[in-house]
Amino acid sequence: MSAAMYILGGAAGLAFGTLVAYLNLLITKRYLNRNKNNQKPEGTAAAMGLTFIRQLVNIAALAVVFFMRNIVPLPFIATIIGTAVGLTAVSFFFRLENLQKICAMMQDSTIFSGR
Repeated sequence: MSAAMYILGGAAGLAFGTLVAYLNLLITKRYLNRNKNNQKPEGTAAAMGLTFIRQLVNIAALAVVFFMRNIVPLPFIATIIGTAVGLTAVSFFFRLENLQKICAMMQDSTIFSGR
């Protein structure tokens, strides 16, 4: 198989992993918007359930790539690595972006500014 096929497989996996990471972001945002003020133990249990759901979505994405390996004419190794990179790196990017927004809100808040 040529190097171009490996690059194409990696790019396809990266695109798929990015799409799934974005789906996980939407799931998380929906949960956070629904439970903004829930600091009770039920909220903690729900957050743990959310983490479990997110991991199931990641496992399902990797399983899709695994089971499609004989159907899609791309190198499996490049596709699975691209998917894993898309799931992890893009998720970190989304979290970093949200963390920067939260830090900016905290700096603007009168609680943290000492006024």
